[in-house]
Amino acid sequence: MVKACILVCCKLLKTKRIVDLAKKQSGVKDAFPVHGRWDIAIATDDLDLKKIAQIGMTIYKAEGVEIVETLVGYPDT
Repeated sequence: MVKACILVCCKLLKTKRIVDLAKKQSGVKDAFPVHGRWDIAIATDDLDLKKIAQIGMTIYKAEGVEIVETLVGYPDT
């Protein structure tokens, strides 16, 4: 089980809808708009890689999403 952060770049005025969609996904701890290169950051609970990929693909398929990048944390040692 690992934690992940999913970064999203989306079209103008789609941010709130995509944040709301992300928050509805099982395993998402938080989702919020950010300033900078990315528009949205999504933090997950400790999940397996398959579940993290499912969340990422659900977000990627949403209307207005242009780029999704998933950062996977190191497991606790």
